[in-house]
Amino acid sequence: MNTKNFQCYSWQEYWSYCHDITRQILVAGNTYQQVIAITRGGFYLGDYISRHLQIPLAVIAVKSYGDENHQQHDIRIGALSFVEKPQGHILLVDDLVDTGVTLQMVRDQLITDFFVTVETAVIWHKNHSKFVPDFFYCNTSADDWIIQPFEVH
Repeated sequence: MNTKNFQCYSWQEYWSYCHDITRQILVAGNTYQQVIAITRGGFYLGDYISRHLQIPLAVIAVKSYGDENHQQHDIRIGALSFVEKPQGHILLVDDLVDTGVTLQMVRDQLITDFFVTVETAVIWHKNHSKFVPDFFYCNTSADDWIIQPFEVH
């Protein structure tokens, strides 16, 4: 039986998580030429980090379809939208990593297309994920269903 544990977060909580991830990045001492946010979920985190690190933000749209067993069957990666072409050291961000397939595919495509070094950051890392991001706020269970403040109408 697959039971979902709904977790609803406020804007105040969300921004504090963004702040924590940004602090982790600063403590690590890494420098990046650009933040690339996977939309829609990664946009707010990407914007927050971009502003605080004072580096350009680019976005890439990804659409994925999965089943209830967390198996993603069809992932479509859209065009990267940027003002400055990605180069050097890039920080790729999304809201969460579930299976890890999407983050891994986008990371690999950026490396192939632009010959860049890519590190990753998310707020939530699901503990069953095969991909572990470089930076994340917390681990969550596969049964946790995250409801972010921008998803509440």
